[in-house]
Amino acid sequence: GGSPSHRGSVEGCMGVERKTKPPERLEGGGFKIVDIMSGIPAARLDPFLIWHELPRHFYRPGEMPGAPMHPHRGFSECPYAKEMVGRSGFSELDAFIGKDHEGNQHLMRQGDFEFGQVGRGFEHEGLIDSRWSGYLHFFQLWINLPSAHKMDPPRIINCDSTKLPVVEVSSNPKVTAKVMLGENVFGASSPVVSEHVPAQYVDFELAAGGALLHRPPAEMQTRLAYVYRGRPTVGGTSCCRGEFLLLGAGDSFEVAAGGDDAGLLFIAGRRIGEPVVQHGPFVMNSKAEIQKCFEDYQAGRLCGKMTRHVIK
Repeated sequence: GGSPSHRGSVEGCMGVERKTKPPERLEGGGFKIVDIMSGIPAARLDPFLIWHELPRHFYRPGEMPGAPMHPHRGFSECPYAKEMVGRSGFSELDAFIGKDHEGNQHLMRQGDFEFGQVGRGFEHEGLIDSRWSGYLHFFQLWINLPSAHKMDPPRIINCDSTKLPVVEVSSNPKVTAKVMLGENVFGASSPVVSEHVPAQYVDFELAAGGALLHRPPAEMQTRLAYVYRGRPTVGGTSCCRGEFLLLGAGDSFEVAAGGDDAGLLFIAGRRIGEPVVQHGPFVMNSKAEIQKCFEDYQAGRLCGKMTRHVIK
């Protein structure tokens, strides 16, 4: 937490250690994604594995199929539906229709957040009705699991947007913090807890002229941000939409919106410090464990008994 400050303690302010403009690429379904953390050494991102953006885009019917059934093992996946709305306003069709290997179904709508602790394995899909048309802006984040928990039973928490706290950090100019993960962020805590890897995931929105100073817990040594709107100044560095920020040492994340409205996602996490071997949808600690993933998948042994928790 903390309050906006014009004289933020500069010595305690996180500088931008590295700023990148990550590339857009076409995914299999034919839609564009931004690979936000592309080109950054994995050790500097620990415990975070991938962070993808589907940039805000207007889709015609059938243009955004979603993701068909696919397996995972060894980490937690955290999708966030930043925006999903038809051109003429909300409708029943504005949803990802999520389903897992046990047939459990859940609709993910605008503003919703999911924390899927994959553990030993699940299979899931997220499809969109072929009649749907509208604006979609979506993020997917993978957080690693320590080896001791990679084979835990799978557990999915689906959190309705209305149950995620949105804190008004300041009212004029308006600055808000929506807390997907984290405790005591400007006094608010998410009902979703990343139990094995302490982490924060916060969506900051600033009206023009707005500023904020946020202090994440010291144990979360990896601090990263992504600018999805505007041209804010972060830790004294001018930034713009589509830029990824690897933040340096310091105890405060300091943002000034400047002349335009700004929006940034901020993540912080405690490092795990173990070897990471990733092959597609599997993230383990050794090549032998990856081989076992494929063997288990082919033999129908990948998935564990699913626990699903809905917060609405």
